Amino acid sequence: SEIAGAYCTKLLCDGGADIIKIEAPGRGDPLRRWSASGTPLAPDQDGALFQHLNASKRGIVLDLANASDRETLLSLAATADLVVESFAPGALQSLGLGLAALQARNPMLSLVSISPWGGSGPYALRPSTEFTLQAATGSIDYRGLRERKPVAAGGRIGEWAGGVFAAVGALSAALSARRT
Repeated sequence: SEIAGAYCTKLLCDGGADIIKIEAPGRGDPLRRWSASGTPLAPDQDGALFQHLNASKRGIVLDLANASDRETLLSLAATADLVVESFAPGALQSLGLGLAALQARNPMLSLVSISPWGGSGPYALRPSTEFTLQAATGSIDYRGLRERKPVAAGGRIGEWAGGVFAAVGALSAALSARRT
């Protein structure tokens, strides 16, 4: 959900990859209902950003709390090169869907995990926003005026950049798996 994982997989899809987007039942991806203007969307309509990021992808609804749906995911992973996820660190592992479980079905599979602070370490579970991430990297230090509040770059640039870096990492991992 959100931009980074969707943009990562959009780049891969645009490069020719066959992408299967997995969404939870009921709520699905929050970007389905998002509009830049805040105008409510018709019940059967998806937002423009969601449409852009998910064009040409196939989709499936899975409830990963359900054992049968977890088995479906593992079956899909058996024929995949990559799994891209952006759950909280440890979430896939707690469902029995961590890297070891995925690679038990497909030893060449690579797992790309997207998270603001990494998968381990003292900040791994720390909440974040676009503003806190920009502040942590120092990018707000040189924007705005000294006598005013800090100013962040607009447009959720960290999510877009995260998607690009995740796609590059995904390609590197897939190529490495083929060679080794």
